[in-house]
Amino acid sequence: MTVRPLCAITALSTVLLSTVTASAAIVYSGPLNIAIPVGTTSPLPRLWIDLDTFATSTTGSFTGWDISFSGSNATFLTMNSVSLSNNRFIGSGSTPTNITRLDPGTLIGASSTFGPNGGGTLALPTYIPAPGTMQINSENIVGFRRVVGGQTLFGWVSISVGTDMLTRSLTGIAYEDSGASIEAGAIP
Repeated sequence: MTVRPLCAITALSTVLLSTVTASAAIVYSGPLNIAIPVGTTSPLPRLWIDLDTFATSTTGSFTGWDISFSGSNATFLTMNSVSLSNNRFIGSGSTPTNITRLDPGTLIGASSTFGPNGGGTLALPTYIPAPGTMQINSENIVGFRRVVGGQTLFGWVSISVGTDMLTRSLTGIAYEDSGASIEAGAIP
């Protein structure tokens, strides 16, 4: 029996029950289970991700990487972007952006509020007591905007968090390749 993360099942049912008026193409990584490294050494251990090919590395940056995750704190995780102007995350604040956890089905698009820079903090409510913080023992979806060849694309990244932010893994990535909006958690 194949077991899918709850957010994928919820997102799939949302997509199946929605009426789609455009023939948009969602590019999806497929289910992932890639541990996000924890450590305090210098340089800080990271998970590097190429959003075009879904290639990842924990041994160092590589040509084509777009975003990375790092952190050694039980209450927050840092998310960075190779291009601070082209890749931004839904969130608020200035530097760093408080990246917002989205409910499955939340629309990610031109009308979303993106942070002013290409990085930020994913935090538990104990670190930043605000709506949209990460939840323990749960799948957490964050939205992003990126510019590729002059075209703005919208997508999401799913992160599973255990009992604290030190137990975390990348569980999925998707984006809409036509420039249209995408629902958080939507898969083809």
